[in-house]
Amino acid sequence: MPRKRPLLVLAVCALTAASPVAPAAFAAPTRPAPVTATKVAEVQQQLSALYRRAESATAAYDTATQAVHTEALQVAAVARGIETTQGQVTALTSMIDQVAAASYRDGGLPPSVRLLLSADPEGYLASIPLADRADASAADLVAALRTSQSQLTAYGNEADTYLRRLAADQAAAAAAVRTIRSELAAATTLLASLRAAQLAQLQQAQAATAFAAQRSWRATLTTADLSRPGTAHSYTAIDYAAAQIGHPYVWGGTGPVGYDCSGLTMRAWQAAGRSIPRTSQQQWAQLPHVPVAQLRPGDLIIYFPDASHVALYVGDGEIIQAPHPGADVELSAAGSMPILGVVRPD
Repeated sequence: MPRKRPLLVLAVCALTAASPVAPAAFAAPTRPAPVTATKVAEVQQQLSALYRRAESATAAYDTATQAVHTEALQVAAVARGIETTQGQVTALTSMIDQVAAASYRDGGLPPSVRLLLSADPEGYLASIPLADRADASAADLVAALRTSQSQLTAYGNEADTYLRRLAADQAAAAAAVRTIRSELAAATTLLASLRAAQLAQLQQAQAATAFAAQRSWRATLTTADLSRPGTAHSYTAIDYAAAQIGHPYVWGGTGPVGYDCSGLTMRAWQAAGRSIPRTSQQQWAQLPHVPVAQLRPGDLIIYFPDASHVALYVGDGEIIQAPHPGADVELSAAGSMPILGVVRPD
């Protein structure tokens, strides 16, 4: 059984999924406005919704850009097929032209007339089988030309399909980028509207909410569940993810500068020698599912009903995640967000 290695310097579990940035300094000190629990709760709910929509848009961006890459390769392959087939059509057309020219030189006379006009009737009669073969070859050339022309048409239709898909996915990626920027701008504006006391209360409320969710989730698991060991591969993946703590969340990011949630989990398992799908939805759809109670280090926890977030479980109820746009890769509480399920890369 592989030994459980400690994470690098992960002594404190971060209890929040959002880390608001303090607003710009005020021009002059003012007395903070009274802070109400309702106001803090409203802002917390709004921020959570904004970050959720931004991350859902990031998942859509990942899916679209992956499709664009695949379709671009398909278009290139079809273009090569078109080039090859066009060369075949040109060559066959030239051969048929040569056969037609030879027939024209003979005047297109019927065989009986050619026999009468021949200076060597016996030689002409001997050549008839060869002529039959030449006619057959000409027919073969025509058939091959028609086949190549049909293939050329098929390639053209295929290229048109791929190009239409490519354009649609490029538009989807661009729309996702606009959504991400819009949601992040709204979140920044919302945070900037808070006074210092309100911001502090918001952070406390976020921490309290995450702590309550984590405590409730841990209560569903036993000590054995929380201390279950991983594998050699899973610890390699965890070591990679731990080394990325502090790197910024970058939508569409797969490292080394920044990551989105699924970019981090993909690279972590890639470092462990396992190739897994790119997006959180694909990871949820294609990797083996395991019950939450059977969690072990290295498993991926998928969050939210649309599978728009994923994190790497490291043991003892903790995860390493790229939480949302505007934050950094961090160690967090696994139960602080609604869990959809668990998948196991190894």
